[in-house]
Amino acid sequence: MAEKQNRMSRDAFLLEIDEILGLCPGTLKGEEKLEELHNWDSTALIGVIVLAESASERHISPDQVVNCSTVADLVSLAGVDDRSS
Repeated sequence: MAEKQNRMSRDAFLLEIDEILGLCPGTLKGEEKLEELHNWDSTALIGVIVLAESASERHISPDQVVNCSTVADLVSLAGVDDRSS
């Protein structure tokens, strides 16, 4: 059986995280540390879990997200494509 192709790009994923955190679109680039983001809290964590599960089509646990230290770690966890939009 053929593997499903991921439909979300890295840029689209970052824009979604911008929205979850209430940031202007295009703010996040990947190198930002989660602990330094003003709106990074339990509500944002849940939003990112839902987003990452949707992007990756697999279960993402809260512990997996908590173990991420940067936005790039979240991108990697979700397994999104490096292509633009």
